[in-house]
Amino acid sequence: MYKLLYHNRVAKFLKKLSPKEKKLVIEKLEFLQKDPFTQLLDIKKLTETTKNYRLRIRNMRVVFELNNKNKIIFIQNINFRGNVYN
Repeated sequence: MYKLLYHNRVAKFLKKLSPKEKKLVIEKLEFLQKDPFTQLLDIKKLTETTKNYRLRIRNMRVVFELNNKNKIIFIQNINFRGNVYN
């Protein structure tokens, strides 16, 4: 199992979500924590970087860095589709 680390802006974004959306995001992140290479999640590697990936959850995107050596997933940003890559 991987360890999840969050940037401060992730916590701020999660506070703004409705309880239903927040529950969905947390469930997906827990699933990601168990197996970041699963085919059941919509994960793609970002082309510009070597370590960054994105996870799609409805109209939200989660940008994270994967460190396989230390088994750490660092959640860099969560936001709606149009705002996350800025």
